[in-house]
Amino acid sequence: MKAVVFTKPPVPGTVKTRLIPALGPEGAAQLHTAMAADVFELVRAAGLELTVSLAGDPDHPWARSLDCPVEPQVSGDLGARMAHALRGGDCLALGTDAPTLPIEVLRRAARLESEVVVGPAFDGGYWCIGWSTPRPELLADIAWSTSSVLAETMLHARRHEIDVTLLPFWYDVDTPDVLDLLVQQLRFLPSSVAPRTRACLSTHKASRPS
Repeated sequence: MKAVVFTKPPVPGTVKTRLIPALGPEGAAQLHTAMAADVFELVRAAGLELTVSLAGDPDHPWARSLDCPVEPQVSGDLGARMAHALRGGDCLALGTDAPTLPIEVLRRAARLESEVVVGPAFDGGYWCIGWSTPRPELLADIAWSTSSVLAETMLHARRHEIDVTLLPFWYDVDTPDVLDLLVQQLRFLPSSVAPRTRACLSTHKASRPS
């Protein structure tokens, strides 16, 4: 089973932009790097084949340092890019915003309990989508980056009579309030969970919002 992780090079000012007020451009880029590394490790620990789907410069030193296949994202909206990345079937797509996702949940996603699996996020989107057979119609005509992404996707599934399994809800770390949630959660998780994210946040402790 392949997991395609969507990300971009950690260029300050272009990643984790909503966290810049809390961490600054450099700090936000460092957190992006740390969370990506933790998600890559999580994917491998779950026994999945890792591929990175990259938006941005494939010759960036960070991208060239990755020890896995790196594919440039195609043009188009997020739906078109995910459909292309998942074109072979038996594949999951996820981002780098959930470094504390339990490994058991990711392993369940990889089992593909139905034709399509979706991991819903609390912000109205999803942290993961995968399928056994390509169903790009699920990803067409979606208002991406809105709180209606999950609802619209499920409406498409109903319209096309596609069987979807919803996985447990999780959260994406992309705003200062959710960053605070992450900081609090890490206090109660084993130190082996998201170690790079944990170390990065410790470095930037003084600049986090109270």
